[in-house]
Amino acid sequence: MSTKLLCRITEGMLILLILFVVFCLVLFYIPGSRWGEALAGYWEGSVATLKVFLTLAAAFALWILFELFFVFRTVTDDPFLERNVKAFLRMGAAAELAGLLFVGRCFLSFTPMTAVCAIVMLLAGMFALVLAAVFRRAVEYKAENDLTI
Repeated sequence: MSTKLLCRITEGMLILLILFVVFCLVLFYIPGSRWGEALAGYWEGSVATLKVFLTLAAAFALWILFELFFVFRTVTDDPFLERNVKAFLRMGAAAELAGLLFVGRCFLSFTPMTAVCAIVMLLAGMFALVLAAVFRRAVEYKAENDLTI
């Protein structure tokens, strides 16, 4: 499979994920929605707290998905750009904040899945920060190489 086709498939999946997150968030805010009522039944706190939590979680997810989408737009041409370094830093920050959000939820309403989500988000944030450092080095090497030739 060619790199260009793989990038197009990945971009399509990212678009579908973005639409799914937006759809779920909109569905939750529709008054009288059974989906919103069903979620509220699993929550030990107030419905307002649940809405704040889900809205923040969706915002962090959308932030990461949009950053990934714009990084994938550069993969076929030249991925080693300063813009991608900053995108990985922003994705790392968003994932770490989402991880802290899930850690906070563990104190309000603990479930094993919430703890797993917190660990996954914190690890994903660290992974994105490491990728930012790797990409920063690659950008430096590329700039030095471009000046040499």
